[in-house]
Amino acid sequence: MNTKHSLQKALSLVAFLMLLVATTAQAKRVVERPYFLGSNNHKLEIERVTLDKKATLLDVKIYQASGDVGIDSHASIMANGVKYDYIGSKQLPKGVFVKVPECGYVAATLRFKPMPETTTEFDFREIADNSGWNIYGVRLDGKRPQVDIPQHLLQQAPDKNSKLPSTDLNLGKTVVAVRLLGYKPEYKTTLDIIADNWFSPYRMPFDHDSISVDGTCQVSANAILPTVATIRVNRTEIPFLAVPNDTTTVTIDLPTLTLAATHLFANDANVKNYVWFEGKHAAVDTELQSVKTKISVFGVTFFDDICGMTPLQYRDYVQQSYERLLTAINSNAAIGTATRTLAQSILSMNYASALFGFKNNISMAPMIIGKRGVPRADMSIDTVSYFKPLEKLSVLHSKNQRYYSYLGDFTSALCRKYISADPLLDDIAVGKRLSRSFNRKRPLTEQQMAAAHDSIANDMVCELLFANNEDLKSQLASADKTLAEVKKSANQNSTFSIIDIDPKMSAQQILPTIIDKYKGKAVLIDFWNTWCKPCKAAMTTIRPLKEQLTDVVYVYIADASSPVDKWGEMIKTISGVHVRLTEEQADALAKIYKFSGIPTYFVVNKEGKITYQKTSFPGVETLREQLMSAMQR
Repeated sequence: MNTKHSLQKALSLVAFLMLLVATTAQAKRVVERPYFLGSNNHKLEIERVTLDKKATLLDVKIYQASGDVGIDSHASIMANGVKYDYIGSKQLPKGVFVKVPECGYVAATLRFKPMPETTTEFDFREIADNSGWNIYGVRLDGKRPQVDIPQHLLQQAPDKNSKLPSTDLNLGKTVVAVRLLGYKPEYKTTLDIIADNWFSPYRMPFDHDSISVDGTCQVSANAILPTVATIRVNRTEIPFLAVPNDTTTVTIDLPTLTLAATHLFANDANVKNYVWFEGKHAAVDTELQSVKTKISVFGVTFFDDICGMTPLQYRDYVQQSYERLLTAINSNAAIGTATRTLAQSILSMNYASALFGFKNNISMAPMIIGKRGVPRADMSIDTVSYFKPLEKLSVLHSKNQRYYSYLGDFTSALCRKYISADPLLDDIAVGKRLSRSFNRKRPLTEQQMAAAHDSIANDMVCELLFANNEDLKSQLASADKTLAEVKKSANQNSTFSIIDIDPKMSAQQILPTIIDKYKGKAVLIDFWNTWCKPCKAAMTTIRPLKEQLTDVVYVYIADASSPVDKWGEMIKTISGVHVRLTEEQADALAKIYKFSGIPTYFVVNKEGKITYQKTSFPGVETLREQLMSAMQR
């Protein structure tokens, strides 16, 4: 009897424990693959959220080709106006950076103070000022974010019989009006309109304008031929046909586009449609989206694939890629004749450009993918046999070559051997030579303008050159005004300051002038630019170090390739001393101190001597050691 009673008690205890375990398990709320509204990065993705009584857990993956990654100790999640601090992670401990393995990502579980299990939405903020990896509107209700798409766009039916615009020269403005549905300024969405017109007054071939608070942006640029241009929203590229004296209106579902750019949701059927076009060429623009990955041999893995190849191996690789992509275009039944012709033309020109650029592409591949110890290939080839495949390329003997945005790349003597005689290329070559000063933010001189009149046969090509020259003058006047406003703002701010360097100061004088101001203190000099992603990532990484070593002077040197308005906005969030140089001064400094890239760091000791120099981020601990040593001297 006692044995039976004991058995019943034991069974009751087991049942109680099982019920307790089940109740505890039920107390956890797990949301797989949560949708979200916006993100300021393409690296960190939240794969799972677990709401527990002890902590909120985020299972994340951080995607990066190489290098080290870490989570800032100031990370938090925000829900209903309440902040929940970061506790830590076994895989990414606070203040520790982990090397990215060959798989290309780091998986980690991030622990935060517990949110209520009834929470329906939250923001992940690595750093509150948006300089870290932030994700907004993470949904815990399983519902995909929806925006109101205008009904007339949803009812569009592309015209399969649409025609391509003529390739006759037609100088005028091409206008692009973009509307981002679901946009919020705090998402820090980047928007660029890339449209090369041979004589661009920009360092890079794009025109960019800020996005209004309502998510709209309108950009215009000089154009002379219809070409495939690109709207780049964050990482996503949207090709369209930019036509002189024409307007293209583009509506973008931003939450859906953002989801489509992730590894988590890229293959979901409900994130495929996120862009709608209006205008004369809306049908072609719409159809281009289905072949946009087929019009360039420079695929995602291009430089990884060609690294270490010989020229002949490279040629075979490019040719096979071209033939595969051309087959895909020709077999796509969803596009009309106009789009197919355009896609074939762009791909063929891109293939020819890749062949002509074999030396540069093979040489640059190891540096681009960060692979060391790759033997230098013998670049000697038999030119006649090497380029023989181009003899069958019909686009080189057709005016359809003019649809190619980078037609100016075909002005060399080598390229002209394989392309039909087109006097337009002679005029482009002259204009390109005269417009080199645009990349240095220098307008044409009177002598250069006279040379253009004398040497460029086509009046419209000459007018395009002069129109871009006037645009550059306007930009410089606007930049001067903006710079004056930034300097005025710096004088009223206690977190950052600006050292005004005369544009005519020789490069030999610049660093001594800066260093002399801070003798008796250790100085970290950081050469960077607004367009340099590694530079910005490193700034975020060393923020805790700056909070610890407050006696160090942090000097940030950028040049005029950083748009002054963007530079002015960014330095407000970068505490320290800021210097802005001309591009000539920056180039001369790089030669004097023998560095070829950015970010580059100098550590200067109390006596004003440079004790350490490194191009590329050396890591927090190395900088700490070097600065601590400099502070002792």
